[in-house]
Amino acid sequence: MSRESPISKIYEAYSALADKRIEKINDSLFLVESSDHSKRYTVIIDEKGIYSSNDNATVWQHYAGYPIIAVWMEEGKLPYEKSSLPYFASINWKKLNTEAKNKYDIAIEKAFSSFTDEKRNKIQQAIEETRAALVSLSLEVKGNRAKILPPKEAENKADLS
Repeated sequence: MSRESPISKIYEAYSALADKRIEKINDSLFLVESSDHSKRYTVIIDEKGIYSSNDNATVWQHYAGYPIIAVWMEEGKLPYEKSSLPYFASINWKKLNTEAKNKYDIAIEKAFSSFTDEKRNKIQQAIEETRAALVSLSLEVKGNRAKILPPKEAENKADLS
């Protein structure tokens, strides 16, 4: 990886798994729907095993954004705590991040503010374990310029027209 992914991207990846927003098209193509269900990102694995995505973090910041991290988790390349997934369900990270003016630590705090200290500690421990594994991964990433797709629901409506 060019740069280390911020820990907030791991939280977002957990939510993508919890909400089943990862669609495997084939062995080299995945679509990952955004937390607000407004778009789908394309994750491509090329013949050299390099992962690319068209999310802003990967394209512009040169680190693995949450779509790639979520695919690694889905594929078993990156361990995660499955029992923690329910805590991440239905979190609209886009809305929280916008409200927090992209101060991700504030968005994360708000997302879990109603949880007990015990649950928040369990969540933080799971995230830290995944982050430690992510830092040690030696998979290469890059941005891609694939068109960002509309949500699956909109695509299905277009197919019916």
